[in-house]
Amino acid sequence: MSHVNFPYARIPLVVFALVAVAWGVWTFPTFWQQSSDESVARQIISGSPYKLEALLRLKQDLEAVEQSPYCRASATRSAAVIRLRIAEQTILTGDAKRIDNEFDALRKSLFSTLSCSPADPFSWLALFWLNNIQNGFSAENLRYLRLSYRLGANEGWIALKRNHISFSIFEALEPDLAEMTITEFLQLLDTGLYVEVADILTGPAWRVRESILPRLTQVPLRNREVLATVLGNRGENVSVPGVLEQGFNPWR
Repeated sequence: MSHVNFPYARIPLVVFALVAVAWGVWTFPTFWQQSSDESVARQIISGSPYKLEALLRLKQDLEAVEQSPYCRASATRSAAVIRLRIAEQTILTGDAKRIDNEFDALRKSLFSTLSCSPADPFSWLALFWLNNIQNGFSAENLRYLRLSYRLGANEGWIALKRNHISFSIFEALEPDLAEMTITEFLQLLDTGLYVEVADILTGPAWRVRESILPRLTQVPLRNREVLATVLGNRGENVSVPGVLEQGFNPWR
């Protein structure tokens, strides 16, 4: 009796195996492509340059990710990272219609990401940037920046982009956000991102440097010495607190 029923007992297992194989055959190309897009996003995050034409060839893949009924936070975030770079580079073309189209596509991509991962600090930061550049600065948009700080205070690549953006509108920030911006700057220096910190200091933060420089004493002396070296090699006349007093010559 048991010999007669045994094959039937295996039917559910066989069916499950066949479904699993079919699922793999159906989804493998999609996951493979998403993995490729994620690789591009990682390279963008690391600072690798991409021509606009090369990124535009990924649009069909990005749309597939954004319209997928399946939620993969890494895939949707990667799509948003690529969309943001496309939007940034399209601005340089000066073509108003193309710019508007890419802004709209970026907004949809960000909403897709946030619907999948509401706690994604990058998407809140990108939405803050997009709203300001597309519709003009509004104090209401600061809630997006605040969410980005709250949800991703220690994510280095987000912090670098966020610090650039925050210092570019520093005077419009509410006091708590202004403090978060300076604190983040100090943390970036403390983690050894000397070139990037120098870029921020001599770029968007330059006009408010008098609010920043005295706070550098909160960072170890060695970090300040290296920053002074980077600035000195660029010919920037910046007095880094505590460095010259210690007899350190940033130009040696």
